[in-house]
Amino acid sequence: MPSNPFQPPETDPAKNPPPAVAPGSPLKAVLWGLAVDLGGTTLLGIVVTVLYATQLHGQGLSDDEIHEALGHMPHDSAPYIVGTLLGALLSVAGGYVCARIARRDEFRIGLVMAATSALVGLLLGSANEEADMMALFTLTSIACNLLGVKYGAARNRRDQASADPPQDASAP
Repeated sequence: MPSNPFQPPETDPAKNPPPAVAPGSPLKAVLWGLAVDLGGTTLLGIVVTVLYATQLHGQGLSDDEIHEALGHMPHDSAPYIVGTLLGALLSVAGGYVCARIARRDEFRIGLVMAATSALVGLLLGSANEEADMMALFTLTSIACNLLGVKYGAARNRRDQASADPPQDASAP
C-alpha cells in the first residue's frame, strides 16, 4: 500500500533528529563577524551622519556650519547616543554570528574577532575623539563582541543537545 504523500512527516525528535551542522572555518567565522560588526557600524555611521546633517540643515545652518558641526557632534545629542547604542548592538550581533559559524572554540575565535575589530576601530577611529573616549569605546566593543559570542555559544549548545539522541535510562 503506497504511503500518503499529503501526510506530514514524523515530529518525534527521537525518530527525526535535526541535522547536525558541522563546525565552520575559524577564518570564515571571524570574517563574517567582522563584516556584521564593522560593516554594520560603518553603514550606521553614514545613516546617523546624514540624519544629523539633515537635522542641522533644518535648523537653518549653512553648509560650512554643518560641515564644522559634523566634525564635533556633541556626546549628549540624540543621534550620537542612538548611534552608540545601535553600534553596540551590532557588536553583539557580530560576536553572535562569529560563534554560530565557528560552532567550536567559540570564545577563542570570538576573542580573535573582538581583538581584530578593536584594532580596526582604533586605526579608523575618529581623530576628534579624546583618548579616554576611544579607550571606553574600544573596551565596550570588545565586551559587546564577547557577549554576542556567549549568546552564540549558548545557542550552539542548545542545538547540539537537541541533535544528540536521547540516552536510554535503563542502560547500565
